[in-house]
Amino acid sequence: MARQPIMVPAVALYVGGFEAIGGIEACFEDIAVALAGQPLDLSLFAWADDLPQLRTIARSGVRVHRSSLRRGSRFGWPDRALFLRHGAKLTDVDTIVLGKFPPPAVLRRMLAIGGRNRGRPAEVQYITAYRPSEMWPAGLPAFVTESVDTMIVQSADFTADLRAMGFSGRIVEVPYLPPLAPETPAFDPPADRICRLGFLGRFVSQKNLFYLLDIIAELAKNAIELHMFGEGEDDTGLRAEVATRGLPVIFHGAVPRAEVPGAIDACDIFLNPSTSEGQCLVALEVLSRGRAFLASGVGAIPQMLARGHFGAILPLEDAPAAATIVQRTIAEWRDGRWTPEAVAADYRRAYRAHDILQTYLDLFTGVGRAGGAAVAS
Repeated sequence: MARQPIMVPAVALYVGGFEAIGGIEACFEDIAVALAGQPLDLSLFAWADDLPQLRTIARSGVRVHRSSLRRGSRFGWPDRALFLRHGAKLTDVDTIVLGKFPPPAVLRRMLAIGGRNRGRPAEVQYITAYRPSEMWPAGLPAFVTESVDTMIVQSADFTADLRAMGFSGRIVEVPYLPPLAPETPAFDPPADRICRLGFLGRFVSQKNLFYLLDIIAELAKNAIELHMFGEGEDDTGLRAEVATRGLPVIFHGAVPRAEVPGAIDACDIFLNPSTSEGQCLVALEVLSRGRAFLASGVGAIPQMLARGHFGAILPLEDAPAAATIVQRTIAEWRDGRWTPEAVAADYRRAYRAHDILQTYLDLFTGVGRAGGAAVAS
């Protein structure tokens, strides 16, 4: 009698629009590459250009199903094209993990066929990209409550939001997979040199970067300069504002993922006055390199900063008060109280990558389920 093949869990990571710069995209890239050697059948679905990140994922052994159509995203055309081209492959998966939601009509079609060849409907999980109350201020959309079995969140505040909004499914709190740079963080002793402040991310309205320039203006009499790594729709306006106000700001453009550790090491303290965030992967990247992180108290940032000697909360829309906090941190930095070794060590204690990766693996492959249904963990 022929031996039956061993069926390993099959997991589809659905990102939808995969941008060249983005926290949820980086999160899914990290998870995909880290899980590539595990006993599961892993695939990733995205509509995007032929990006280096997607090639990296494919080289790791994860199958990438991509559609190149990007036009008409307001009308959901790219998600529809992705489903028409690759959706049938969802019949062979046990779990669909969403990083972004496709249009409700596409999501319903995904649910209708997900797991059809596996003997039971695919479980649908969603990794929150933003705090739910910030993402859905008018309330949780009906299609979310009807489709998602498990919410993967990064903060107890996110759980509280979802329960208050009426979500009754399973909620599991687990951080994004933290980056662990292989080398020791570089360190240039303060001495009497200029303090190099940094910002890393997209130049979009959510990042509140014109307010960041107001903070820098308040600090202009100090020995500081701001290094901005990124690009986006506000790029031209930010450069014009810097030129008009004569601010000590240096633009470096977008930074490839492989060069992020070096960009972080080139600065001493990072600022992030966003009006909305999720886990904020940049915070993890900055802390992994041993730099202080000063940010507005949105998303999961307050709980992140409370886990160690990591930074401070900046007020929104009060540049003088925010500048006072930055000045205090600069003084502490000059006094030797923000050494990269100490911050990075605190970070590694707070975020244990092996344990976090194992949690994702257990969630994706159904550990803890009873009779095919997700149970609380």
